[in-house]
Amino acid sequence: MSNLIYFPSCNFTKASPEAAKRLRTYLTKTMPAAGCCRVDKTPVTEETIAVYFCQACRETLEARETNRPSTQNLFVYLDALPDFPFPDYSALTVNVQDCWRDREHPEIADAARSLLQKMGVQIVEMAENREKSVYCGNLHFEPKKAENIALLAKYPGIPLWQIPEEAQIPLMKEQREKYTCPLTVTTCNRCTRGIEAAGGSAVHLVKLLMGTYS
Repeated sequence: MSNLIYFPSCNFTKASPEAAKRLRTYLTKTMPAAGCCRVDKTPVTEETIAVYFCQACRETLEARETNRPSTQNLFVYLDALPDFPFPDYSALTVNVQDCWRDREHPEIADAARSLLQKMGVQIVEMAENREKSVYCGNLHFEPKKAENIALLAKYPGIPLWQIPEEAQIPLMKEQREKYTCPLTVTTCNRCTRGIEAAGGSAVHLVKLLMGTYS
């Protein structure tokens, strides 16, 4: 397994330091950990596989012109392990919010649900998910949605995530109204933050896997 290297998420580490610490401890038993994907200079070869769970990390790594590894999603990796110590969350019933930046990665949605089931979590599916997802918190609303095109026209030259909060929050509240469970599981840092900013309750899948959610 020496061809694997773990790329942690800086944003997740800031938001959930205990879960991030536990994940690093677990993964570094079998692979080294890199630094921030934007500045890390660890040499890689064409055989190197970067294990990531942050969509921004994947985008950054795959955009490298040199020193570019292959990528594998953390949830896909963990789901294939025969001996991962799953915590028991059988008391939870949740919605799952898929990130629209993962629409071309159905294996991530599949792995997320498999992992939740292995933890005993009951899943209530939403129609607007998987390849139909249009949400990524305050980083990317789906750009082709009419209301987002109108926002971009109202704030020319400003990316969606920098638009004033009072303009962002109504869209995030609109998304929150689609949830039918008290808790929503996410696989994206920005989705988590967006749901919470709208007054919803969200937990990142890594926190569940590391047993730090209560």
